[in-house]
Amino acid sequence: MRITCVCRASMGSHQRFGLNVLPRLLIDRFSLCCVLLTIATPTYGAEKFDYDIKSPMVFLAGYNGGNCNGCEWIIAEGTITSETPALFKAYLEKKKPNRGASIQLNSPGGNLIAGIKLGELIRSAGLITLVGKTVGERASFDREAIKDEGEVAPESAKREPICASACVYAFVGGETRFATKAKIGVHQFYDGKSASDPLAKTASSIDRSADQLLAGLLLEYVIRMGIDPKLIAIASSVPPWGEMKWLTDQELTELKIDNSEVSYTPLSVEPFGTQGSFAETRSRSIYYSFHHRIYCKDRPDSVYLAFSFDAKGGNADYVKSMFEGVLSSSSIELGTSKGAQFFPSKLFGVVVTKGEQPTVQASTLVVGATMADFQAADRVSINSNLSKHEGNMAFWMSFPIKGDRRKIGIVARSCVK
Repeated sequence: MRITCVCRASMGSHQRFGLNVLPRLLIDRFSLCCVLLTIATPTYGAEKFDYDIKSPMVFLAGYNGGNCNGCEWIIAEGTITSETPALFKAYLEKKKPNRGASIQLNSPGGNLIAGIKLGELIRSAGLITLVGKTVGERASFDREAIKDEGEVAPESAKREPICASACVYAFVGGETRFATKAKIGVHQFYDGKSASDPLAKTASSIDRSADQLLAGLLLEYVIRMGIDPKLIAIASSVPPWGEMKWLTDQELTELKIDNSEVSYTPLSVEPFGTQGSFAETRSRSIYYSFHHRIYCKDRPDSVYLAFSFDAKGGNADYVKSMFEGVLSSSSIELGTSKGAQFFPSKLFGVVVTKGEQPTVQASTLVVGATMADFQAADRVSINSNLSKHEGNMAFWMSFPIKGDRRKIGIVARSCVK
């Protein structure tokens, strides 16, 4: 029960409320009524949320009260059951999260097929996956929303979040996956009988056939999600009755379970124009993904850099303005183990291509550089004293030269005419 004294009459209280024109008796009656009504109104304390992940998985909206990217997320905590995919599908239909929203998983695993289906739903929704535990209170305006207590959560609630077994296959459904520093574990898939009684006779010919079918399904799924199939080999080497194999940060990155870092492909040679070619590396990050190209025009000492950006997200005009700002007021740094060379950048042009596959393409002349300079370099950096946003764009446009650098020499012999 809650008792408030906002309306409680005492000497002089009526003056604070602007009731000095009312008779004292009326004020007292009004006050008594106010108190009685307040006493008759029940209140409910804020309901704590600290989910036991041994229970079936739940989906709720998490937030921390801030106004930022990452201040809101989808809570996915608990054991994955056969009903989990349907529950998550219903959640998506009800809440309609934006593509690029994040989902924090905290689960010991569960039903393998359901984990795969959950991962497919996560991918189709374009979500970012993380491992995290939310501890807080249910919001008064929405019982399906949890305000995270963060650092002020009680020590008893600060259990380390995990994503193990079937949860891993849900996790890899994320378009972008933040996995390093998280506790992510794998082992062999199994039925309950084989785990509780490893010596039980469960390996009939039908069982063996089903296991091979499931292994094939898993392999196809992780490849489709962009994960190194070596993950299946690692998981298959760990018996389910033993210790979980907790993946290291290096393994998480090498297996592409974590793809949040910028990645670059080795150099390739691609045709350009009627007789020319360019050397290309492609970068991928959660912010921008580019095609970075090196080519020469007419002769090897007339070198150009080109950048192509996929503008499906609808930010073509913004990227175009960034390209123009960066390349018209920057220098190009070619870094080597012995030092660096700097060359002026002379913007050649920026073009926006419309249609089903909109792109923004920019090219710039690297004044004074030769193809031999690029072949000797380890990294190409865009240097400038620009605004914060243009400086960030310059960083994403920079790239290492990976792979066989002799391919730049091949391009030097087929300059664009």
